[in-house]
Amino acid sequence: MIYCVTGAAGHLGNVISRKLIESGHEVRAFVLPEEEHIPEKTEIHFGDIRDKESIRPCFENLNGQELVVIHCAGIVSIASKFDQTVYDVNVTGTKNIVDLCGEYDIAKFIYVSSVHAIPEKEKGKKITEVKEFDPDKVVGLYAKTKAEATSYVLAAAQKGLNATVVHPSGITGPYDYGRGHITTLVIDYYKRRLTSGIIGGYDFVDVRDVANGIIAACEKG
Repeated sequence: MIYCVTGAAGHLGNVISRKLIESGHEVRAFVLPEEEHIPEKTEIHFGDIRDKESIRPCFENLNGQELVVIHCAGIVSIASKFDQTVYDVNVTGTKNIVDLCGEYDIAKFIYVSSVHAIPEKEKGKKITEVKEFDPDKVVGLYAKTKAEATSYVLAAAQKGLNATVVHPSGITGPYDYGRGHITTLVIDYYKRRLTSGIIGGYDFVDVRDVANGIIAACEKG
């Protein structure tokens, strides 16, 4: 079994790749050309998720082995206004991956969506899994792109793609070399750079737990 991890230099992709390598698996890391923090002992594939043909080599020369694709690549954005780059990476990039998975008839596809793709409910009500994802029912650019991409993945699954979608919430933990929003906030708090706070809460999850869940989903999802 060969695993292809897109966004392998990112926070979650990095940890997933490390865990797979530690378990003795062969990992193909799909990363941007300028990335630096690429997990050791991976087979590195440089490219851009927006360029379908740059992804294709990840699906070839398998020497008879099955391929599992874990799609982590994406841009987390707190912007409300439309941003073409965010859309192209999160939506078009996902479509490129899904189309290639169908073309090469891979063993398993895991899409890392987001809890933000699930419509929020009124305060006090529990959010549960939904069957349909609609960009018009969620708020914010990131949520809308994740909802649209998730819908595309599920449509492909209806046509035969062996796919599983996971919806992590706020990921925190080690190997966040890019200093994401949550990591930056934690560091600023630790160094007493925050001068004010707000009343409220948020749902956090350890990146290692997310990675373990995704790896388990490759076999049981």
